[in-house]
Amino acid sequence: MGTLPHFSILSIPKIALALFLAVLTVFITPQMSPRPIRASNPTFSAIIVDYAYQPQHINVITGTRVTWTYASTGKTVHTVTSSPQTNTTQGGTPLISSGSLNPGQSFAYTFYKHGIYPIQCYLHPTIPAMNGWVNVTGTDLQPPSASAASSDITLYVMGGVIAGAVVIVSLALLFRRRSQQARST
Repeated sequence: MGTLPHFSILSIPKIALALFLAVLTVFITPQMSPRPIRASNPTFSAIIVDYAYQPQHINVITGTRVTWTYASTGKTVHTVTSSPQTNTTQGGTPLISSGSLNPGQSFAYTFYKHGIYPIQCYLHPTIPAMNGWVNVTGTDLQPPSASAASSDITLYVMGGVIAGAVVIVSLALLFRRRSQQARST
């Protein structure tokens, strides 16, 4: 089996460069395509101190992630929960439900729909400072889907496979060429 007439050892870097540019194009093109995104990633921080939400009343826009942090050093457990008979899931459970929060723990919830969300500590509903609300204004937003994250992973997997193939083909061509040169001498 003879060598190809127009192939030389200098062609391997050119082939590798062309394949590298092709891989780069695969990654850059999807990133340049328009995607619906929010202009910012709004966040709001609130705290739970002793037996009080601070602040008790929160005003935010849709898409805001509110994080409640239990800042006390006491031993009491609190929750951030939708008030009974308000804002429930289709199954009837509270829409906002932190579960038990110990001192130092946090709970976050992102509000995608406008409206008023009454909240309370499920364990201390009769304490006025443990009752509050989140008022959400703005246009309702579609929550991000799980498939959006998986499509990003797919791009990385595809890129890894292509890059691996480029390396393997380049090494195979290089070793083939070297073995042919060794046989000729």
